[in-house]
Amino acid sequence: MTKITRADVLARAGYAARGAVYALLGWLALGTRGAADNGQNAVFDMVQDMPGGGAVLGLLVAGLVAYGIYKLASALLDLERHGHDAKGLAVRTGLGAGALAYLAMAWAAGKFALGYRHYASQGAHGGADMAGGVLGWPLGWVLVAAVGLAFLAAAAFQAIGAATGGFMKRIAADAPKGTEALGRIGLAARCVVFALVGWSLLRSAWLVRHAEVRDLGGVLAQLRGTQALYLTVAAGLLVFGLFSLICARFRVVPAIDVVDAARARFN
Repeated sequence: MTKITRADVLARAGYAARGAVYALLGWLALGTRGAADNGQNAVFDMVQDMPGGGAVLGLLVAGLVAYGIYKLASALLDLERHGHDAKGLAVRTGLGAGALAYLAMAWAAGKFALGYRHYASQGAHGGADMAGGVLGWPLGWVLVAAVGLAFLAAAAFQAIGAATGGFMKRIAADAPKGTEALGRIGLAARCVVFALVGWSLLRSAWLVRHAEVRDLGGVLAQLRGTQALYLTVAAGLLVFGLFSLICARFRVVPAIDVVDAARARFN
């Protein structure tokens, strides 16, 4: 029996969940202007109303948790051999930050799955509230600025991927035709979103004002003032979801048991 703690199993479940969330978010943004302003929570709210929505949300929670564990293991154990040089450490730091983001997303989906829809919806713009709490700490603005810089660095890496198609080296050769095009379009859209989130965090740190912070839904709401850009990014997020679903099948991931790897690394 395949162990569920194997990196490839975790990654494939995670890519499937990520793909579903982004594809539905893009579809929502394109279908009804303003419906996606709550970001991924809008997706969870919609899924909750579907027949069997609770079961689907449960699958999304499991997939997002799996993806968070996979990214955390990739950051700590260097499963994909990014290395220990400056670039490798930057990539692994980004993986660690991504792990926390997807685990937080799983937590939000879990609240919807358990029926705490009203409570979960109140946290739709929790990024600003969280930043407000951090800004109250001594030198909290430094931490907020550091997170903002991490988002900008992630945006830069995604821009490079969109421009070069370098991500294809980790996609199996028998992937469907058009996979590279989907990946380039999706990464370009995510680059815009991450850059705006990062910039909002830097502004928040500089002005010591948490209301400046924008999360995924906040960025979409901000972009609605420019229709062409809004529609382009929304379509790009949908495409990124489709690309992620392809990754769930064709992404090359080492079949390493992360528990065994962690024991070997830290014992």
